[in-house]
Amino acid sequence: MFEAILKDFATASALLLVGLFLRKNVKILQKLFIPVSVVAGLVGLLLGPEVLGKFCPIYIHWSDNVSSFANPLLAILFISQFIALTFNKNMIKKCSLMFFISATVIAVQVLSAMLLGRVFGLEDGAALLPFSGFYGAHGIPQTIAGIYDTLGYWSYDEASSFGTTYATIGMLFGTIAGIAIINIGIRKGWVVAQKTGTLTEEEYTGLLKKENQKPFMKAYTADLALDPLTLHVALILTILIIAYGLLELLHMIPLFSGFAIYVPSIIVAMIVGIIGKKTSLGNIIDQKSCEHVGSVALEYLISSAVATMKLDVIFNNFGAIITICAVGLGLTTLVLMTLPRLWLKDNWLENAMVMFGAWTGSTATGMMLLRVADPDMETDAGPNLIAATPLWQITTQNFYLTIAPMIIVTAAGFTSLALGTVGMLVVALIAGFLISRK
Repeated sequence: MFEAILKDFATASALLLVGLFLRKNVKILQKLFIPVSVVAGLVGLLLGPEVLGKFCPIYIHWSDNVSSFANPLLAILFISQFIALTFNKNMIKKCSLMFFISATVIAVQVLSAMLLGRVFGLEDGAALLPFSGFYGAHGIPQTIAGIYDTLGYWSYDEASSFGTTYATIGMLFGTIAGIAIINIGIRKGWVVAQKTGTLTEEEYTGLLKKENQKPFMKAYTADLALDPLTLHVALILTILIIAYGLLELLHMIPLFSGFAIYVPSIIVAMIVGIIGKKTSLGNIIDQKSCEHVGSVALEYLISSAVATMKLDVIFNNFGAIITICAVGLGLTTLVLMTLPRLWLKDNWLENAMVMFGAWTGSTATGMMLLRVADPDMETDAGPNLIAATPLWQITTQNFYLTIAPMIIVTAAGFTSLALGTVGMLVVALIAGFLISRK
């Protein structure tokens, strides 16, 4: 089993190198800013059993263990994010408004998918996958897929294929539509920055020139004693093993029997982070190092998830997927072209674009759009997103990724979640309008 898992990771590694080569040399991949991990996954999909394997005996083989990667890899990602979580208190008003905008976006994405899912006869649980793909990006739908698989509700492979498809469509839409909106904003005078930018060759190809290559982590330990990267990997995996212990205790309580490893991982990571801020433990926790460990887990998760998508599931539900994407992404665009203009007022388009990219593609997509609209970072859009992100990560996003999947599969869960989401939408809109007037 260990050898099979190692082969899967080795295969994913080779695909990532191929993906990097293609991103460096294929212009369309550069223009669309498709991440290397997604390119790697698409290559793996073409060379795997779903495409090449249909007519050729020589193709990429994945072990039966590949779907089990998702839970631990996502747990590592969440630990790396929450262990060093910080919040800037200097931008309370705008951050709170961005939080209510984010709640509105989540609500319209979830409610539209719930309605259309019933129209197309999809599983009720499918309603949470568009949100996880648009708002969460590649790798995040596997959180919900893992919960469904743990509950015996829906197979991981099928749910993951749905979510990965939504994430891919959302990412492409976020990039293309975002740049189009910025161009419209420039002509209409909505862009505040004194100049708009063109992206550098490095941002297109993904490769840094030698003079721009910098150290990516701080060293707390001497190499002679313990490699600094090993220290942070060990710290994150120690939190993970404690989280598994907590998970076993939670599973003894019927109410928490459906919990996957992400929830206790987040809890333990936040506790360790709080302890770290109060003690000398914080001296050895380097946020950038933790983020890089999490990013490694995410790159492997995305590449393997895309490479093992079940194409028959996508083709059989193609009409439903396209309709849900069109409505969900259309409503997201409407919200982000309306509420920031009404509530944020100053630099509203820059703030709207960084949220637009983040909530249709990924945070990186949002920052890329901001780089086009505001190359010198003259506005507060970037700091606002960074400061406000912990608010929705801890609350609404975490709820809809880890708790809502366990609610929606119950007898009255669909109705309860729909009513609760409508309530959240109403509260978010009222609170946003009240705060914006102060």
